[in-house]
Amino acid sequence: MKKYIRKDNDLVDPFTEDKMNKLTIEVPFEILSNSELSLNEKLLLGLDFSLKKKLGFNQITNKNVAELFSIHPNIIGNCRKNLIKKGYLTKEGRKYFLTNHYKAAEKSEESHKNTKNMDQRNIKIPFEVYSNETLNKGEKLLWGEYNSISKGEKEYFAKREYTATRLSVSVESISKWTKSLNEEGLFKKYEIVSGYCTHQRKIITCRF
Repeated sequence: MKKYIRKDNDLVDPFTEDKMNKLTIEVPFEILSNSELSLNEKLLLGLDFSLKKKLGFNQITNKNVAELFSIHPNIIGNCRKNLIKKGYLTKEGRKYFLTNHYKAAEKSEESHKNTKNMDQRNIKIPFEVYSNETLNKGEKLLWGEYNSISKGEKEYFAKREYTATRLSVSVESISKWTKSLNEEGLFKKYEIVSGYCTHQRKIITCRF
């Protein structure tokens, strides 16, 4: 049976409560840069991470998570099955628990590459972005990456190659998603500076 929270003498669905509060999703850098994870899995683990900090677990149904991210419920169900199989999640009844496997996986990936990722910025994605039906999952994560530096004030000017490494995607994807985000009006400033051996993007994200 679905459990409800009592508030001001009324019963409130916890999912509705979180939507009303417009939960901000935080994606740890270890998850963002993990090449083993799909973009949908990164978004889902970001939700699990955020709810772990808040409640200790994620009990939101596949249908409601799909509604939050504007994707099909079957995709969420398949992602959760894969994440359990890979060791990122455990399940008890209807509750999903985020394990610490994402930290071990990131260290293992660093050792394999023989490099150390010094950029340990987590990203945060507001409700207005991750629930936007016109954005794909990569665009939502990329906006979070830009906003982790910009925050509606500063210019994000890292090279596309660096940004692509942060998300573990192609440079071409970064270019395509950046163009889409700009067309959707999610940047306060979008400027391309060209010069001698220079082609740099300067981005300031919108505030929500």
